[in-house]
Amino acid sequence: MDTANLGKRAGSALRRSLPAALQILAAAGLAILVAELVGFDRPIGAPLFAVTTLEFICARHRRSVAIFFFGMGFGLALAAVAAGYRSLDRVVLDFVVGVSVAMIVAFLTTPRNPTQRLNAALEPVLNNITVNVRHIAGALRTRDVEAALEAVYALAETEADLQRVREVMMSVRRSAAITLWTTGKDLEAYATTANEIAYAVRNVRVMARHAWWGVLKGGEPVPTALPPMLEALSDGVCLLRDELKRDGTLRVAQPQLVSAARWIDVMREERLGMASAAVAADADAAVLNLLVATGIPVSKADAMLNHSTPPTGPAPATAEPWYEEPARELASATR
Repeated sequence: MDTANLGKRAGSALRRSLPAALQILAAAGLAILVAELVGFDRPIGAPLFAVTTLEFICARHRRSVAIFFFGMGFGLALAAVAAGYRSLDRVVLDFVVGVSVAMIVAFLTTPRNPTQRLNAALEPVLNNITVNVRHIAGALRTRDVEAALEAVYALAETEADLQRVREVMMSVRRSAAITLWTTGKDLEAYATTANEIAYAVRNVRVMARHAWWGVLKGGEPVPTALPPMLEALSDGVCLLRDELKRDGTLRVAQPQLVSAARWIDVMREERLGMASAAVAADADAAVLNLLVATGIPVSKADAMLNHSTPPTGPAPATAEPWYEEPARELASATR
């Protein structure tokens, strides 16, 4: 089993590294070809400058390493000039060829719309959460242990989808600088969204196991407010999915997510078992992750979910005025 897991991890690491390796080989090979066509003998400086410039542009998450190699390339060039191995004009030409090739390769290998690729990778994850959180809510209402178990198994399938999201993030993250220059979109914000959704998924999976094993199989009474809380969470995830699909600003889902968390204030009036309290806490943690995924800072999102003050205004059950179609109709489209 350990050997199989090690093989899977090695294969996953190889798939993530392959696009970057191919990009580097393309830059080095093209720089050598251009240098040969120009008439440079022993073209070493041009591919060196091409690779270091490419890493400086694309490897924002390894910028310190890229700067180190970029500086090392300049150091070797100056040492070659000082030793008489290269003339200064040849070094300048190597630099021009290398930088030009790196810019061309970076532009040609950059996805034209990487944000849509990332959103498309997130869609199956959010579909799964939308459907199965609602199934968990229904299982709690009817005390259906088998339905809850099916939802737990279905949620476990999100691991493969999250792996796909990680691979897409790695492939588009190298093009972050080019994407920002060409489209004005900051991929780091999208990476934060993807990471927070992944954290929310893990909290939801833990919540589902507590609901199945702790509440239903453990025979605890189901708090009256717990199923509506999970249904509101499902509606919020559905709205977030639709906003990502439209490449929107991710604001529509925020009030619905806050509404889901406010059900915890309603549950204060009930006596909660340990498993029921764990389900509510896991769902609340998922809401916090999803709010951060919409672009809200952690401190502000935590303040929005402040449960230390009593709830005011209408009950959360009626707090659904932020979108035109009923949330249940939106969620049913994924079934």
